[in-house]
Parts: sequence; structure tokens; C-alpha cells
Amino acid sequence: MKALILGFGLMFAGAVAVTLGLPLLIAAAGAPAVAQGGSGTPSALAVQEIPPFLLPRYEAAPACAGLPWQIVAAIGWVESRHGDGRINPTTGDTSPPIIGPALSGTGGTVAIPATPESIAFTGDPVWDHAVGPMQFLTSTFDAWAVLASGDALPNPNNAFDAIATAGRLLCDGQPQIESITDAIRRYNDSDAYVTEVLAKAVAYGMTLGGSAAGEATVSGDVATVIAFAEAQLGKPYQWGATGPNAYDCSGLTQAAYAAAGIQIDRTSYDQATEGVAVNWLDAPIEAGDLIFTADGQGQPLGHVGVAIGGKQWIVAPYTGTVVQIDPIPFSTIEAIREIVNPDGGGQN
Repeated sequence: MKALILGFGLMFAGAVAVTLGLPLLIAAAGAPAVAQGGSGTPSALAVQEIPPFLLPRYEAAPACAGLPWQIVAAIGWVESRHGDGRINPTTGDTSPPIIGPALSGTGGTVAIPATPESIAFTGDPVWDHAVGPMQFLTSTFDAWAVLASGDALPNPNNAFDAIATAGRLLCDGQPQIESITDAIRRYNDSDAYVTEVLAKAVAYGMTLGGSAAGEATVSGDVATVIAFAEAQLGKPYQWGATGPNAYDCSGLTQAAYAAAGIQIDRTSYDQATEGVAVNWLDAPIEAGDLIFTADGQGQPLGHVGVAIGGKQWIVAPYTGTVVQIDPIPFSTIEAIREIVNPDGGGQN
């Protein structure tokens, strides 16, 4: 069975697998549960955008290790702009309710007929809708429901219940996640959605320097990675290109690692969760490290290149340029990931 979760004011075609029969979780009434995941303090933007009564709920939402609370908060922003000013700060109830478009199979939607449970929330006897500040289908919410509001029953229109339930869904019943992007895709399997959520989470203070608990380097030959990248110098940048005649930024880094027999993901956003974090303020940048900055449109983690030492990187910059060696842009670095253990003692 599949369930669709909709973005606020937008329609995404991602699907979320529904696991039925999970036990209801009950958090302490009137107070957020203790978070097992997390990633640093809220940024100034997080404090500005997130209502103060919701911030501790987001911080407590992760139900597993490795899930930054900023991911849950970013989903709350994407789905409803944190309730669009409709949430009662004392009870968490949303009034008027937030109801997404009918899932009628038109306008890019998946056709999902109404159920007695959905009708109680949407009032539509024909088609289902996503409801509440985290935009759950009733079936998805019921499968992962957490009672965090102190009410008799969990309710997707209650922000406290919905936020805690989102934290549980993202963890997929596991004690820790191994991929932040995979977790987001469980909520909505859309590249655009993953990009938007990651960008907002970084803006809220998430550092991919401490992403998934299962992160690890691999054994491999960094010299082969660098040699391949250097062999591409002078080839044109082309968005979406993965070689051999042209590359975009992440296409180049993916191909360079593939030359050494190491598979990394395609996009810069996914590559930013590979390997282990490098604290470039205290530790040296090594050849082969992936360096991430915002792209030309200002999207966090939208651009990547590979270091060839502590001062230079090979990068496919943007349309109209070629693969080239440039000084590392230290002032704009957002994350650095080490993929290969330089001592050869990595893990697969």
C-alpha cells in the first residue's frame, strides 16, 4: 500500500510506504519527548521562522539516532509553513484544519479513494486528502501515530502529534538511520522535495558534519580518483552530464570515484551524506575529500568538487566554463566529506 504526502501549496508525486499494525506510541503529555537524533543548535533563521512553542517539539521529534531535528522542522516548513499561523500554542490543535487538494488522479495527483477514517478529517466522501501541518494521509498517520498532545487519541491536525509522528515515520522503525536522503524519500520520493528539505534543514542549522550514525569511509585508491579528475581538465560543464565528454559538478565527482571502483550517489545533496565529516577548521583537507558549497542560485550544498590537496580542488563550475583547478573557496565551504580512508582502513 502506498500513501502520498503533499507539500504546502504544491503537489509532489512522491510515495511513502505505509506499514500497518505498528503500536501507538505515547509521549509524555504536555511535553516533548527526549530526542535520540539531533544536529546542533537552531540557527537564527530557525528561531525566526519556527514558532517558539513548536521548536522544542521539532528538537524532540527524531525517534532514532542519526536523524537531525532540522529535517523534521524543514518538512514542517515545506508542508505547511509550520502551520501557517493556525496552531494553538497550548493544545497544538490546528484551526481551521489544513487540508490538501483532493487526490483524485487529476492535476498530477494519485487517485486515492476516501475511507471512513479519512472522511472524518476531510469531509470528502469521494477522495482522500493530506491533512494537518505535516500533511499526512490518515492511513499513513495511523500507521506511525504518536500521541504527544495529551489528548485521548492522536490526531494529524494536532501539531504536537503530527511532528512526533513524522519523526517516527522518518526513522522507519529503526534505531538509527544510515541515510538522511533515504529518510526524506520515505516521506516523499521526489528529487525536488529532497533538495528543498535539505536546503531548509541546512538553513536551520543542520551540519552534515554529523549526519548519519552509520557513516563510514571505504578503502580505495585516492590517487586514481585524482588522476581521473585531472584527465577531464578542459572538458565543458554541462548540466546533467556525467561524461565522458562533458560533466556537471557532481557528475565529475561521481565519475572520478567510479574510476577507483567506488560508487557514490549522483547529486551533490546525496553526496553530502557520503563518507564521514571533515572539520576543515581543525583538520587538514586531504586529496579526494569532497567539498560542498552553495550553487549559483544560492541553494545550500548545491555545488561540489574534489580536493587535490589542502589548497586546490578540481571542479566543473557552471555553464560556459570547463573542468578546471581552482583555489579552494574556504569562505564559502558548507561541508567536506571524506570518502576514502587515507590509511586504507576504511569500512564498506
